Amino acid sequence: MWSVWWKRTGNFFGNPLLRKELRQRMRSIRTVLAVSLYLIVIGVVAFSFMYVNVQGQTLLLQPTRTAELFTFLSYLQLALISFVTPGIASGVISGERERQTLPVLLTTPLSPWSVIFTKWITSISFLVLLILMTFPLYSIVFLFGGVVPSQVLAVFGLQFMTLGAIASISIFWSTIVQRTGWSTVLSYATVAAVFIGGSVVGYLFDTFATHSPDQTIWVDFGTAAYTINPIYMQASLETSLGFITPAFHNSVVASVFTTVQQHNLMSAPSWLIYTTIYILGSFLLLVICAWRLRPGTFTITHKRLLRWLLR
Repeated sequence: MWSVWWKRTGNFFGNPLLRKELRQRMRSIRTVLAVSLYLIVIGVVAFSFMYVNVQGQTLLLQPTRTAELFTFLSYLQLALISFVTPGIASGVISGERERQTLPVLLTTPLSPWSVIFTKWITSISFLVLLILMTFPLYSIVFLFGGVVPSQVLAVFGLQFMTLGAIASISIFWSTIVQRTGWSTVLSYATVAAVFIGGSVVGYLFDTFATHSPDQTIWVDFGTAAYTINPIYMQASLETSLGFITPAFHNSVVASVFTTVQQHNLMSAPSWLIYTTIYILGSFLLLVICAWRLRPGTFTITHKRLLRWLLR
């Protein structure tokens, strides 16, 4: 049994499509320029934020202001990966179809699941590299206190989970829709519905709760809407992991943290719902994509598995 598993795993990590996609993406000059530009933008924003907060006197940087800088960088990076991911992943399958290379790809020994999972890995690999490259910039906040390492790792873990879910959504639309343009539009629309639509729906439920005699139901609906929104769940991390609460001058940012505390989004049930939806939902979307590439594939796999178990 272990030998079969090792053989299948080795075949996946050694499949030519994975090597070809990673080499093609990572050896491009555009990748080097994109990483450099990303780090320059994040670095300029971080140091500009520090300079404005201390009026040019770095010795006056306090832990509360460092916490505010960390919050600003975290949300900036979350916004960037949420904006860039659909542009990268929404054309991985539809682009193969438009170039008329998808039928050739499906005639190879690779299974549809291997094709989809490889496309998912190569789509997020570049963005994972971007996130990891910002670790030195985030280390600046440790010089002045206000943020603990566990909080930084937790925020990065949330961003990795969100990145994987957005990539799954983009690949789903790329598989379902025939054209890359439409798949890109639908991917961005879905991301906007989760980030912006979830905030609007949660706000509406909170408004209904203030004018309804049965407030509990509307509050629970609002909690559910905020729970699936990465904006509020990232704020819940920054609230629950030894975070020195900064004095936010922006009313919008302050309202996010106030909503997190009012709906108790730091609780274990909220995080269980979030992780289940994002991890299990991503897996189910990729399974649907694999079935869409070659309908009947899982029926054949099921029969082969039964034959192997009945030996």
